[in-house]
Amino acid sequence: MPAELVNYNCDMYYTGKGDNGTSKLFKGKDRLLKSGQIFEVLGSLDELNSFLGLCSVEAKEYVDIFEEIKIEQNNLFICQAHFAKANIPIPSDLVRSLEKRMEKYAKLIKPRKSFVFPGGSSLSASLDISRTLARKVEREALRLPLEERLPNCDKIYVYLNRLSSFLYVLARYSNDLSSEIEVSPKY
Repeated sequence: MPAELVNYNCDMYYTGKGDNGTSKLFKGKDRLLKSGQIFEVLGSLDELNSFLGLCSVEAKEYVDIFEEIKIEQNNLFICQAHFAKANIPIPSDLVRSLEKRMEKYAKLIKPRKSFVFPGGSSLSASLDISRTLARKVEREALRLPLEERLPNCDKIYVYLNRLSSFLYVLARYSNDLSSEIEVSPKY
């Protein structure tokens, strides 16, 4: 398409309203400082979701892992919307569904008797980074002041805790699928 026919409407990509260091939550009336803890939570959720996007690119040859990642990316969007005060319902089976899927993969992997160094396959290494980002999100969410934590569904905090364990299991599963040898630390 010739350049003169392309409509470059930047208004849909930025508003300029946050140029002074403030932003609003979905249903918020007040502008809040972007340095506030809620934006740390939202940013960490976005960071994790973006990194899971990289994992999904690396997982294309493993359809089951790819599909699991896409499920969790959607769940993270639900969590983000909830923290941003959107009127999005939290699935009643959010935690249990994750636990069931983790149990399924835990039965498929070879047992580990100790911690292992992150790495092995590229996908496993990326899933291990995602696992650490999930822990970061959980810590950031728990740093919210109590009055901001109370309106948030307890299920989300449990989900964030389980998610890191699930990503650990997927990383080990990925290494098993690619016959990678994992190395344990020597204490």
